Amino acid sequence: MECLESVRLPEEERLKALSYSGVELDELPEYPACELDRHPHGEHVAQLLYMEEPAGSVLWLAWGGDVGMELRCLPVCESSGPTEENSCWLPVRHRGGHSWERHE
Repeated sequence: MECLESVRLPEEERLKALSYSGVELDELPEYPACELDRHPHGEHVAQLLYMEEPAGSVLWLAWGGDVGMELRCLPVCESSGPTEENSCWLPVRHRGGHSWERHE
């Protein structure tokens, strides 16, 4: 099960996200939700948007744990599921299970 802890995207982080090439204000969620497996402690991670450059990367918002709140441009996990269309969409080196495991 997904964590689904959400947070309001602060204006400061929204402005930082807009500095990335090709990002439009209306593409950013106001209340991003954690996409990791349910967890009792540690940092949360939410996908903000897919990035064209660098190819295959995603802009993520991390908060909680020891990080406070920060933006991260990271590639998606390289693990693939049992079928080609079920690859993991979580950030590389994420904690917990892969996204495709939730839908088997």
